[in-house]
Amino acid sequence: MSELNSRIEELRQEALAKVRSEEFDEALALYDEALGLATDEEVRELITINKGHALIAAERTGPEVKALPMILMRRRNAHHTFLSSYALMYTHRLTSESKRAIFYGQIALEAAKQAEQTFWKLAALNELGIVYAMDSQFAKAIESYEAALASIATLDDASQQNFSRVAIYQNLGESLLHVGETVRGIRMIESILDQIQVPSSLSDSYIDLCYGYLDLEDYSLARQYGEKSLDLASDPRQVRNAHYLLGEATYKMGDSEAAEYHFEQLARFYPQFRHLKSLLFAIDLRSMINLKL
Repeated sequence: MSELNSRIEELRQEALAKVRSEEFDEALALYDEALGLATDEEVRELITINKGHALIAAERTGPEVKALPMILMRRRNAHHTFLSSYALMYTHRLTSESKRAIFYGQIALEAAKQAEQTFWKLAALNELGIVYAMDSQFAKAIESYEAALASIATLDDASQQNFSRVAIYQNLGESLLHVGETVRGIRMIESILDQIQVPSSLSDSYIDLCYGYLDLEDYSLARQYGEKSLDLASDPRQVRNAHYLLGEATYKMGDSEAAEYHFEQLARFYPQFRHLKSLLFAIDLRSMINLKL
């Protein structure tokens, strides 16, 4: 590999690491630098896919995102087919278009199998599990996560093994809570808490544990995890879920003042429902909520 190509790959790998830690501006700048150096069409296509995925993760758009369907149609090689279909699955998951997300996810999974790339297969199965969970198809989500989990031991790279295990345990644990396997779900999530690096992901796990301990009627512990989740919450979904579950936990503990505060904060998200707070005091809606929505 030439010195220039080595530098391009170095920039690409640095950008991938930035995306994993949700440092999107830094990642995009690195991709732009790599694109400015690259002249080989295949290398440019790879960086375009990577940048498109980073833009999607940052909930932005750009020419790289719009290029993904055409790149997928070209199917230059298995790697680019996997990456572009995976990115398209991800963008449709973010816009709650579950059927399209599943369609692209199945293409990504097939590309991973054809290339005999276990890590790609794990990523596709994990992402498919998330889409199924968002669509409240928890049995299919659990099936996808468990298939991914069964493949982890075949990975040669220890860091990939650990990264995959943390992501899958986190997601599988949440789906188990929704089907009544509460203790197993809680134990799975608690076992990887100290390995979750991204604050928003940690917020999700804390709220999952709040949900689980509410189910076990351990309201004090549920409240502790709910408050931790709210402290780290970075998007409206997390804030809504935290306020709702904290309202339930504090109400069950007899702390009506705290419950009223949390239900009032939740009601602000739904101004069209004038009597929502009163309804929340009257009815436990936990069986109707999906923590990924």
